[in-house]
Amino acid sequence: MIAIFNSLPVKEGAADRVVERFREGRGNVQGFPGFISMEVLRADDEVLVVTRWRDREAFESWVHSEEFAKAHGRGGSEGLLRGHPKMSSYEVAVEREPEAYGAD
Repeated sequence: MIAIFNSLPVKEGAADRVVERFREGRGNVQGFPGFISMEVLRADDEVLVVTRWRDREAFESWVHSEEFAKAHGRGGSEGLLRGHPKMSSYEVAVEREPEAYGAD
C-alpha cells in the first residue's frame, strides 16, 4: 500500500472553501480501482490531502486516467491557492488497527 500526500498552500481565509470542494465529492476517486481511502486535513494556511492506494500502479493509473483529467481540469481551486501544490508519496511500512478495548 502507498500513501500520497498532496499539500495545497491556501490563501488566507480560503481553507474552508478548498475543503468544501473535496466534501462535494468532485472527481469520484472513491470509485477508482485500487483506491483505498482519502482524508482531507485542514490548517489555516494549508489543506493536506492524503490518499491511500493498493499500490503505485493503481495510483499511476488514476493519474493517467480520463477521470483524473476531468477532476483536475475544472479549475476548482483558481484564486484559492497561494502557490503550487506539493505531492509526496510513501510506501506504508507499518499499519496498526485499534484493538478491542478490554479483550483478553
